Amino acid sequence: MKRKIFVLDTSVLLYDKKAIHSFVGNDIVLPLIVLDELDRFKEKPGLLGENARYVNRLLDSLREKGSLTDGVAVEDEQTIRVDLTDGKKYVPEGLDNSSADNKIIGVAKFLQDNRAEEVKLITKD
Repeated sequence: MKRKIFVLDTSVLLYDKKAIHSFVGNDIVLPLIVLDELDRFKEKPGLLGENARYVNRLLDSLREKGSLTDGVAVEDEQTIRVDLTDGKKYVPEGLDNSSADNKIIGVAKFLQDNRAEEVKLITKD
């Protein structure tokens, strides 16, 4: 099976903290804006805060293994990478380029245009 790139939206990680582990044999990309959004939720009580803290702790543990901007291999032949691309520049025409959701779409569009692998955007929105 050919590897794919899955760009995860913040909503997916806040809805299910284990979703980040669900893409066996593929590459996970987290746009930088997703990390910013997770930071805003980690102090919240309840499930949203718990899920944001889980993902933040996971990313902290991966930083000990290597650079997240280069990508870090995790179990099940999966990699997790933080993408620093300014999604605002790549938001499709007609969409508000100041919206966090649209910036995530912009990162996915940039990857789709610049990578050979198939790119999928995963969101709960």
